[in-house]
Amino acid sequence: MPQNIPLAVALMVVSSLLIAIAATVQHQAVGEQGSGTTGELKGDQFRALIRSPRWWLGLAANGVGALVAVAALLLAPVTITQPLAVLAVPWTVLLTSRLHRTPVSGPTWTAVALTCAGTVAFALLAIWQGPDHEEFVETGLIAGTIVGYLLASGIALLGRFGPQRLRSFLWASAGAAIFGLEAGVVKALGEYAARGDWRGSVVFWVLALLVILGALIGTAFVQQGYATGSAEAVVGAVNVVGPLAAVIFGVAVLGEGVNYTVLGVVLMLAAAAVSMSGVALLSRNESQVSPPVAS
Repeated sequence: MPQNIPLAVALMVVSSLLIAIAATVQHQAVGEQGSGTTGELKGDQFRALIRSPRWWLGLAANGVGALVAVAALLLAPVTITQPLAVLAVPWTVLLTSRLHRTPVSGPTWTAVALTCAGTVAFALLAIWQGPDHEEFVETGLIAGTIVGYLLASGIALLGRFGPQRLRSFLWASAGAAIFGLEAGVVKALGEYAARGDWRGSVVFWVLALLVILGALIGTAFVQQGYATGSAEAVVGAVNVVGPLAAVIFGVAVLGEGVNYTVLGVVLMLAAAAVSMSGVALLSRNESQVSPPVAS
């Protein structure tokens, strides 16, 4: 497909705002359900959640944001588009501040700045080392997707049984890992559609089924993140871990890392570390200033 990076960037800005709106609304809906001693949602609470009009409103906003992001994915490499989703973090902080009519604290803005700066640097480094032209790589798509799902499930187990202070981050990271690698899968599906040979392709339909399954599992993981932490911290984790997973999938499976250098990789790891420190600080600040999600 022909690339249009400026339009892809503009679409990702719109997508990030919609995702922030969805996160704020869904966090409220999850908070209305109450929780057990671990703060996590149980079966009855999940069933009540899916009957909540507010939750469906948030899901609709998330869906539209995802569709806009898919349009961006078709116009630029996944290693460029996905890191821009971090713009949802400042949007969410501002929306939550306005909703609760409380000013944003200095430490929170510092955390947001670190998260965004690290992720933007990560994106710029990906652009700098991006492929001269994209080639569709079909080999290993299904296996790479399944391996990614298994790794994300391992992170979710840590969210369920790990330290209480890390559970929200780990739950959100598990969902983000799935969504991040799904961005690459969706890009591959778009390539199949563009070539016109998708109807008879077994790989296409298996990948499509995996995307649907992953969307359901990833959404459940993120809801647990909302139940055990703040919307800002969850969005921060989702929009840092998600791009990292997307880039890893793009490099390992889609062949987008052909121009990567040792220096470039080292700088990308440093940028990722800055982003993760911002998310950690954001999570700590919000856990100190925010009331518990559930009562």
